[in-house]
Amino acid sequence: MLIRAKKEPGIERSAFIVALYFFCALAFGIDIILEIAPEMREGQHPSFLMTVHLVMELFAETALILAVILSFQSYFRLREISKHEFDLGHAIRTGFDKTLMEKFHVWSLTKSEREIAVLAVRGLSIAEISVHRKSKEGTVKSHLHNVYVKASVGSRSELLAVLMDELLYSQDLSLDPVHTPTVVYDVNQARVQSAG
Repeated sequence: MLIRAKKEPGIERSAFIVALYFFCALAFGIDIILEIAPEMREGQHPSFLMTVHLVMELFAETALILAVILSFQSYFRLREISKHEFDLGHAIRTGFDKTLMEKFHVWSLTKSEREIAVLAVRGLSIAEISVHRKSKEGTVKSHLHNVYVKASVGSRSELLAVLMDELLYSQDLSLDPVHTPTVVYDVNQARVQSAG
């Protein structure tokens, strides 16, 4: 793929927090049992203060168990959302890659022009592209100029706009033109008028 996704550490962190809650609930539960067990074995009734203390600990343990349950639910919901977002991101990246390749073919870009166009679209500067490709800045500028000429654009932002328009309004994504923002419509109309 031309554009790669970064993995977020949120899922692993959430799993750690759920495990920590679970460990705390378990330790707290064992503590309550250890406090009650000796008095129960001896057949003594706990004092009023000890009863209040145990009731408070039981409420706290109940709240902690509820927190563990809610955390488990949140964790699995977060995993589901993360997977959905990853799948959506993958579909968008795949669509963008497909759009790039189709446009590069239509514009008859050379291999070097394609590589430089991808790096430019990804936001690298001329200097960064030249270092990445181990070529001179003048060569990069020349190839980028050829890309702009073949794509009928005047700048990197216009190149990106053409690619984004193609991606967003392609039939694959089935975006309804009735619901597109008027700014996008006005920009597209201005392009058509200036080209004509």
